[in-house]
Amino acid sequence: MEKSSPYVTLTEEQFYIDKTAILERGMEEFPSIYIEGAAASGKTTAVRLLIGKNPDIKTYILEMKEEAESIKKLDEMVKKREEWTKPGWIIFEDMHSALDEVTIKKISDCIWNLPAGWHAILIGRERPHEGFLNLIWKRKMQIISQEHLRFTEKDIRSLTNHFQSDLDPVEIYEQTGGWAGCVDMMLRLSQADPPAARRNAREIKASYEITAYIKKYILDTLSAEENEIMRRAVICPWINETMCREIWQLPWASDSLQDLCRKGLLEYDKEKERWKIAPMFRDMDISETNPIFWKHLGNWYHQSGNVEEALFCLKKSQNEEAYRACMLQNYEKIPFLGIPYSEVMGWKGTDPRLCYLRGVYCYTRQKPDGINLEIQNLNISEKDAHEKREIYLNLTFLKPDLDLDFWLGLLEQYSREKEHFHLYNILGNSHTYLCGVRDLSRLFACTKREENRKAKIWKEHLGKEEWKCYQLARIDYYLETERKDTIPMEDWELLFAQEDAENSRRSPWQQRLAKLYLLYKLQRLAPKEDHKEQISSLENSLMKEENQVCLKNTEAVSSLFAPVRNEQERLTRWLLRSDKTMGISVKEDNYDQLFCQVKGYLHLNQYKRSEKILRHLIPYLQFYRRNKYLAELLFQQAVIFWDEGLHGQALRKTIESFMVSGEARYVGVYTVYEKRGEEVLEAYIDWLSKNSPGGWHRKKKYNYGNVLRMPKEDYMEVVLRCARREARISRSAEEATEEHLTMMETIILQDINRGLTNAEICEELNLKLPTVKSHIYNLYKKLGVNSRVQAILKGKEQGILD
Repeated sequence: MEKSSPYVTLTEEQFYIDKTAILERGMEEFPSIYIEGAAASGKTTAVRLLIGKNPDIKTYILEMKEEAESIKKLDEMVKKREEWTKPGWIIFEDMHSALDEVTIKKISDCIWNLPAGWHAILIGRERPHEGFLNLIWKRKMQIISQEHLRFTEKDIRSLTNHFQSDLDPVEIYEQTGGWAGCVDMMLRLSQADPPAARRNAREIKASYEITAYIKKYILDTLSAEENEIMRRAVICPWINETMCREIWQLPWASDSLQDLCRKGLLEYDKEKERWKIAPMFRDMDISETNPIFWKHLGNWYHQSGNVEEALFCLKKSQNEEAYRACMLQNYEKIPFLGIPYSEVMGWKGTDPRLCYLRGVYCYTRQKPDGINLEIQNLNISEKDAHEKREIYLNLTFLKPDLDLDFWLGLLEQYSREKEHFHLYNILGNSHTYLCGVRDLSRLFACTKREENRKAKIWKEHLGKEEWKCYQLARIDYYLETERKDTIPMEDWELLFAQEDAENSRRSPWQQRLAKLYLLYKLQRLAPKEDHKEQISSLENSLMKEENQVCLKNTEAVSSLFAPVRNEQERLTRWLLRSDKTMGISVKEDNYDQLFCQVKGYLHLNQYKRSEKILRHLIPYLQFYRRNKYLAELLFQQAVIFWDEGLHGQALRKTIESFMVSGEARYVGVYTVYEKRGEEVLEAYIDWLSKNSPGGWHRKKKYNYGNVLRMPKEDYMEVVLRCARREARISRSAEEATEEHLTMMETIILQDINRGLTNAEICEELNLKLPTVKSHIYNLYKKLGVNSRVQAILKGKEQGILD
């Protein structure tokens, strides 16, 4: 192999992400592999790494851009085939579409006749020539797509650590989609930036060095048909074959779409059967200003049932009539799509659909008078049309100050025989139905007879999807109140139902998110039960959604429960990233993430960070009367005050928390705060025992059935007992991680990386000096190091540090 070859073995000083595993697997089963993908996608680097890992194998490089010379070399090699006694590889670089039939035939014949131990590696930017199809069908060739060579977020984190780059790995991934060459170039350009003029990933990606390369070596090499598709894909939310055929009369689009996907310029959503522009090319300078084009496209999306995309296009068309018509026709979906719709507040009229949109907008902006006004605008009567009465019930369901029992009475009053209403969104932007658009605890915090009566009303007058929501809320409440053994079988069947891709696509993401949370909760309560497979399936399906609230809430819930799966580092990474990207302005689309954030910080004893969020989050939840969350947040404040030695204030917050809990008798919200939580509960029970007018007596052997029937004395003992049980489980989980860093050790390692002294870490984490030193000793031992510098290097090597 010539020294000028691009395949010269990598030196030890160079650092690359090894993507050769997929190549090695292909070569184990097939005599040849065809690596396809656009320029700078990592093809050549992967082959270079493969050669470097196999120095004893003879390698022959044939540059197919110099076709005549390379084929001449191949002919000479074939003539000496009897000398191929030792293993060897023939690498055909740049398999372009202009190669003639004779060349393709010679390469094909060579592959057919390769002796044992020999392999051919073909590298091209185009799909394999049709002359190779027989090789593929006869299992003589395996195709390796560019997708297998892309970097993951973890890969990029390793690279940023190696280059000591200030760039955010997540932002790099979002900008590039893991396109290997672009990631490498961005990191090299970032190193050249002077400290006073550091650029972020987006700014570097827009630099001349990257944009000019992408244009010259990728975009300018596309065919006219592929360029036409790319022009459409850049400006549209997504495209598919039907759209290309019906909107733009491009009957040949299928082949071009697939080719662009193989090259990595488009990404294919198999479940939804559509293509989107790859992250690398979203910033292409292409625009469309023709209003007729946008209206036509918007109407097509609307007719296809894609409301968000339709509104995006119709807004660009500047056709207010079409935009308003689409908005009103889909009024029940709009408020929780994650799109702005403030213009409805300027629209005049008392159309019930418009009243609903304005009412929900007022609800999300904490404007109760606005909700009341829209309810008055409806001027409802029992004889009104079904849609009008349904909208009335949805608006009244949103009213925080309207008692749930009273609302159930309205549901009965306005329902006709065998008539079912739909609640347009019960979960809202939460992950638990107990704290969705309203707190549903009152459905279950009552006698069994009363619970059955409420369940009958719900089931008789609402739809099948609403009943599923009821079941998931019931599971959550029963788990929350230590009644797992009494959960009905039909509820378990719903929770554990395995959904295929088709059913998953039809199932609302809100239901899947609620299921994910409940499965995590079960995993924590019963570690021996294995729900990992279903958790993974649900998490994967949710992360494919395009709704930003869904994506962020899924990440928040999964990160919060990561320690249950011995993935402590995931929680700390999410908290660090959230600290940078999420403010503390509480809104309907982020309160759930903030709730997970404050709980995560408390698990890491980051009390100051928790307290800062709590000051904003508690008033917000008080307005909406989301009592389960509110009870827990007040108890969190108590834990913080207790840790600060403010025992009187801690006691007052505990009293407030249990007052909010009230008849709901929550248990789980008080049991996950380990030693500090136990101490607060013990102090509260001691206070109750001294201040109860009738004395404090427990009937230790009396079986009440559940906490709702118990005297307060017994209920509090159940809460304390469960808190102690959770603390034992937590300690066992930490011990089971063996050489993995605990959450606190990970946080301290990150503080060491920031240059903090032991004293500064004590202040930052609210810990005593001996405790910090003990954590540092343990993390040194687990990492196998003896100093701070070594610990930092080891942490970066293992991906613990960014």
